[in-house]
Amino acid sequence: MNDYIKRQNLVKCFFIIFFIGIVGYLLFFNFFQSKYIYSNSYNKRLRKENSDIIRGDIQDRSGVVLASSKIHKNTMQRNYAYGRSFSHIIGYSAKALGSTGIEALYNQELASANAIETLKGKAKGEKIKGNTVKLTLDKTLQVYSSDLLKGKKGAIAALNPKTGEILALVSKPDYNPSNVTENWNDLIEDKNSPLLNRALDGLYPPGSIFKVITTSSALNNNYKDFEIDCSGKINIEGYEIKDSNDKAHGQIDLNRAFTLSCNSYFVSLGLELGNNNLYNEAIKFKFNKGIQGDIKSKTSSFTKKNDNKALAQQSIGQGDVLITPIHAAAIAAIIANDGVLAPPYMVSEITDMTGKPIKSFKPKAGEKIISKENAEIIKSMMIDVVETGTGRNARISGSKAAGKTGTAENPQGKAHSWFIGFAPAEDPQIAIAVIVENGGSGGSNAAPIAGKVMKKALSVIDQ
Repeated sequence: MNDYIKRQNLVKCFFIIFFIGIVGYLLFFNFFQSKYIYSNSYNKRLRKENSDIIRGDIQDRSGVVLASSKIHKNTMQRNYAYGRSFSHIIGYSAKALGSTGIEALYNQELASANAIETLKGKAKGEKIKGNTVKLTLDKTLQVYSSDLLKGKKGAIAALNPKTGEILALVSKPDYNPSNVTENWNDLIEDKNSPLLNRALDGLYPPGSIFKVITTSSALNNNYKDFEIDCSGKINIEGYEIKDSNDKAHGQIDLNRAFTLSCNSYFVSLGLELGNNNLYNEAIKFKFNKGIQGDIKSKTSSFTKKNDNKALAQQSIGQGDVLITPIHAAAIAAIIANDGVLAPPYMVSEITDMTGKPIKSFKPKAGEKIISKENAEIIKSMMIDVVETGTGRNARISGSKAAGKTGTAENPQGKAHSWFIGFAPAEDPQIAIAVIVENGGSGGSNAAPIAGKVMKKALSVIDQ
């Protein structure tokens, strides 16, 4: 009898645990995953339009209309005023293909309207306009940034480091969302992947921009005064890592090594720090976790290793370290914002057809990543990079900028060109990441683009 009761209790426990698991999954799905599953372009629900509602507008931060709809011969046509410049952010809404980008993520809002106005419209036999989605992006800065990357492969991500508002998000190559249906076969077969949003979903070796994290780990573990005698190259268990142009820097400390992006120094520093310290610092900076906010992006990765060769590569952002451009911009923003990460977001408000706010999105509470003291030290180093180091091409007339260059080795071809930074250094209003695929030197190719975007941002945002 006791055995029977025990078995009965085990069965009860199994079903209780099973039930709790299902409830837990449903809660997780509804609160964290449902919007993104709903917005997937393969979701057939996105292909069904409410015939009584004209799809709402998408606007920039100043109210400039970026996407709108009109009825032509009883067919709803979607117009993208700035076409390619916003193609990856706004996405497309096509009856045959579904939706992507903001068009998909906020499909429900764009395709619905106030219930009373909807009833009035039906009674009059008129179509009414759907809700409007307002973005944090600036049209002028977005178009300007898009033009700077024209003819290249890569991405630009720019945000306000204090609030997390995304100001520009560019991916190249791009496509024309107005004729995506007609060109669909060509787009999906294009080896350059124009449909890929590189700013959010491109994963790249960070190269020397990762030295920001290695430096943070050094400061956190009392290696601020670490020095080496740089000969221009370093050999780790038969694997040789060279400095740019094999240049020997001689006796060098942390600040100068950061300014000159000395590989030999940072490899030596990484070996001193050890696997655990570097891994833990990467996790603090949101590797393997992802940055929070209203955006959905790939997760940057840092694998914990136990051998010196792998550690040497990781210390300078090579090996199996991968990062997205939006995450790289967030790292720059952390340093700019006294060690605090303001989660990036790109939708500021949803309004109805009369302009009445339905929902407003405010900056989320920031998360402290590193101490203000350490952020100030790294900020000073990043200023030196732009003033006297490898990032001189990012200098801005009339304003002091800060940054870090990166030249990331690429097994498929020429190195990728990186720059992350912010401006003005004393009161940052913009943080940025620029990557030019196969661009070579970060100081020669990504830095000039970043400098131009930062200068433009300071002249147009909230003016």
